[in-house]
Amino acid sequence: MKYGRYGWSYIFMSWGLGIVFLWIGLDILVHPTNWIGFLPENIPLGLSRERALFLNGIADAVAGSLLILHWWPRLISGYAILHLLGILVTNGIDAVIIRDVGLLGIALALFFWPTHYRRHRWWKFWQRSSSSYTEEEE
Repeated sequence: MKYGRYGWSYIFMSWGLGIVFLWIGLDILVHPTNWIGFLPENIPLGLSRERALFLNGIADAVAGSLLILHWWPRLISGYAILHLLGILVTNGIDAVIIRDVGLLGIALALFFWPTHYRRHRWWKFWQRSSSSYTEEEE
């Protein structure tokens, strides 16, 4: 299995960010009282804080799962960028800001990753036809 020059780095970043989003999303759904304090008082669209937290937990878990499965990585990393920027803007400087900055850096790297380095031959159902995938791209 060849993953290209930077393929392993991409896989580790994608899975790492995916695991973090999945873990946080599931933890939000299981322990919402631990996370409700991170939400601002005024939620847009007239949502209650509890409903917004629940929707955020689902969105994080889905985004994490999709990153791990490598489905729509550019779209999901774009969501992660916007989500993390929203956290940084609304929460400001606090005790966990460094984690969010690191995750934002990984999401930016995944979003701007060159397309030809993102092609992986993971399992047979994800393989591209041999005519559209050349050895030069690896």
